[in-house]
Amino acid sequence: MKFLRKLMAPAMLGALASFSPALAAGASEATTSMVHGEFMASAGTFMALIMFLVIVLVATEKVHRTLVVFFIAAALLFLTHVFGTFIPWLQFLTLDQAFASIDGEVIALLFSMMIVVWVMSQTRVFEWLAAKLFKLSNGNLMAVFFLFIFITALLSAVLDNVTTMFLITPVAISIAKVFKINPITLVVPMIIFSNIWGAATLIWDPPNIMIWSYANLSFNDFLANMGIPVFFIMIIIAIKFYFIYRWELGQHKKIKNFEKVCKEMEKEYKIKHKKLLKASLLCLAFIVVFFFLHHHFHMPAAVPAMMGAALLMLARDRLIRRKFGRSKKSRELMEEKVHETFAHDVEWLVLGFFIFLFMIVGAVEHTGILDQVAILIQHYFGDNLLLCALSILWISAIFSAFLDNIPFTAVMLPVVWNLVAYYAGLWVDATFLWWSLAFWACLGGNGTIIGASANIVAAGILDKSKHHLSFMKYFKVAFPSMIVQVCLASVAVYWMFTKVGA
Repeated sequence: MKFLRKLMAPAMLGALASFSPALAAGASEATTSMVHGEFMASAGTFMALIMFLVIVLVATEKVHRTLVVFFIAAALLFLTHVFGTFIPWLQFLTLDQAFASIDGEVIALLFSMMIVVWVMSQTRVFEWLAAKLFKLSNGNLMAVFFLFIFITALLSAVLDNVTTMFLITPVAISIAKVFKINPITLVVPMIIFSNIWGAATLIWDPPNIMIWSYANLSFNDFLANMGIPVFFIMIIIAIKFYFIYRWELGQHKKIKNFEKVCKEMEKEYKIKHKKLLKASLLCLAFIVVFFFLHHHFHMPAAVPAMMGAALLMLARDRLIRRKFGRSKKSRELMEEKVHETFAHDVEWLVLGFFIFLFMIVGAVEHTGILDQVAILIQHYFGDNLLLCALSILWISAIFSAFLDNIPFTAVMLPVVWNLVAYYAGLWVDATFLWWSLAFWACLGGNGTIIGASANIVAAGILDKSKHHLSFMKYFKVAFPSMIVQVCLASVAVYWMFTKVGA
């Protein structure tokens, strides 16, 4: 392994340089930190404390979570530009680095899907779907519970997790109103199942796309190696949720006069603005089709989402003009709807939280902490293939629960590549290390409310409906569930290791 460690620094830098100049710079600083440990150790320790502070403040909710990350990001920028000139280790984050650390594709996707979903909501289609699901459940709340989590998993197989949560959370809120329960009971398991099933395919989770591109793996490789373990993890977690929620859901009284209630709901929850619904469904279909095709056009997934949202807003304007003509009322109504969409329908607090959290994570990445973790994994566990796979899974899963998994995935890619290449030289197939990396990237995000984009999106939609999902309320259910998921993934990784026969 001495040869591998000598090879590691230039190989890692070269691989990262081809993937992202910014990440290559971060890796360069990490390598430098091993020589000039005092500077990077000071900055790294400070940023570790800052991240701990962010997590504590978000968890205690003494201050709104968006305000927390806004202040911390602003403070890091202020420290860099005012004191960083005189004290080098206080150079955490310049304004240019802060903007570069924002994942524009995620922000554009969120913004666009917010518009699509809230324009669709004007047709009352989500309430209509809730009434249909209520009738299908025959008034059985436990059946509704499992119906929702498996529908979420199914949607996550064909849509990205963020879009899935945008589409299914409003329906869950509507059905919760019917049963007179807190929608959080339905939404938290839905979030978890969305992230679990996201691990099975390479299409809908950014870390999986990064792994696929870097390692030159195929869709079938992902499905064959991840699909079966993820399916069993999903079944076991569903059984776990049954025992967690059976008492709470069992307290719900059986609905009397079920048929009468169904008829009342069907009468109350009728589709409005059918032409707008038709336009919404066409735009949504357009988005989904190009979600599947975006790789063929080398196009980010956010692009069709933006196009679909723009088309839908133009279609709504056209429908208003056709109904009211070119009158003053028509112009006023169009302006009112556009203002309403951008001012009220778009969840600016959610977008702001993502933007400032990306900046903070960018500062963490800039100090080289993530690079050091990757190098330590290789240094201490690289000689033992099984321990190496499990360390990648567990250490990375914990980081992923509290940090964005995209930058850490980018840092780990060249490390796993070098390990796979090293074992290939010993005539050992270590390809399964890529699946260990994919497991943590998706399952680790279930640990906390800030662990994945889908979690924050669902929490934002709940907030808008006056149902607050706190950090601790989510943590109490999700973190133990994440530990179980990673334990099950460890079994899958061990099974893959035994097939290698190293």
